[in-house]
Amino acid sequence: MSFDSTMKFSTTMNRAEIDAMLADCRTFAGAADLPGVAKLLTGTEGLGAADLQTRITGSLEQLGGKDEYALLIDKLDMLLLNLPNLK
Repeated sequence: MSFDSTMKFSTTMNRAEIDAMLADCRTFAGAADLPGVAKLLTGTEGLGAADLQTRITGSLEQLGGKDEYALLIDKLDMLLLNLPNLK
């Protein structure tokens, strides 16, 4: 499984869009045999910005900037930038 090789970068995502992208990231992590990342991205629906930030940051730390996960890292970075949009 892989992400589309391009992505539209947005800083105006709403809750539904954030939850959908987290689900995509979780699916990718599972398919890429990254159980620690997949676990951090599980059960995120309805969490507050601070809790999501902790989980996303933890996921990024586990990925360690590896090139093979560049698109996943980019998506997680975009999610971090969108967390202030959560109400």
